[in-house]
Amino acid sequence: MNTIYGFGNALVDIEIRISEIQLQDIEIKKGSMKHIATEELTIYLETYSKNIHSKLPGGSIANSLYAANKHGAKTHYSCSLGDDEYGQYFIDSFKDELGDVSYSRSNLDTGICLIFVTPDGQRTMAAHLGANLDLSPKSLNIDKLKQSKYLLFDNFSLSTNNGLSTAQSALEESADLKICFGISDASLIEENLSNLMWLSSRKLHMLYGNQIEMSAIKKLISMNTNNTLVTDGENGARYNEQYVEAPKINMINSNGAGDALIGTFLSCLENSDSIESLMKSVNYASKVCSANGPRLL
Repeated sequence: MNTIYGFGNALVDIEIRISEIQLQDIEIKKGSMKHIATEELTIYLETYSKNIHSKLPGGSIANSLYAANKHGAKTHYSCSLGDDEYGQYFIDSFKDELGDVSYSRSNLDTGICLIFVTPDGQRTMAAHLGANLDLSPKSLNIDKLKQSKYLLFDNFSLSTNNGLSTAQSALEESADLKICFGISDASLIEENLSNLMWLSSRKLHMLYGNQIEMSAIKKLISMNTNNTLVTDGENGARYNEQYVEAPKINMINSNGAGDALIGTFLSCLENSDSIESLMKSVNYASKVCSANGPRLL
């Protein structure tokens, strides 16, 4: 059985459905992500209270591990949570025989990500990190980490000093693990460039992201990796030189599709070759795009 260890930002996704005109008022580039302060979060929630469609546990790495669970992988996730209702809600989402979670408690509120979804199904995000600012090495379960096959984390975690310290501690303990890193968002590459430079000195098993993210990172830094997994939106995905087209679907919401793809891919590699695993991953990610939220129940 594949065992995957991940750490990252624990977020409750609040999906808000808006028009293209309303998106222009938000002043966040379509398809990208912006970190917001508490005051901005309050304003957005008040302004679009009638447009709220759902509230679901999220966070990129957590979503990936959820998808991996669905395909038979055993996972462990580490994070920082507030001592509040959303924090307990997030913990409860991991109550599965294949999934486990370790966490540290923060005095800050549990993180929230506003997912603005336009009629074409594309998502634009505003993330309030909250308790994620206190993600630290003490959140890690070193025994579970050492027992795993893969270590999964992303660029969101490198946005804070505490997140960087967590990544450094995890990599010190993961000499025998296959390290998989997600670029996360093109806007974060320059912001986190010094931390990415540190990571580039470490051998990665896999670098993953979408076409835009891959192009952006290649212009600034050379990551030391054996493999790349590149998503191509509604067209499909590529693993190294292998390409799989996506089925035609009725796009409802692209939130979490890339997360689902990487989690499914790593899980399926236990019993399938890379091309079959890629096919299963693309199909599953397409189903996520046809659903209301980043996880298929």
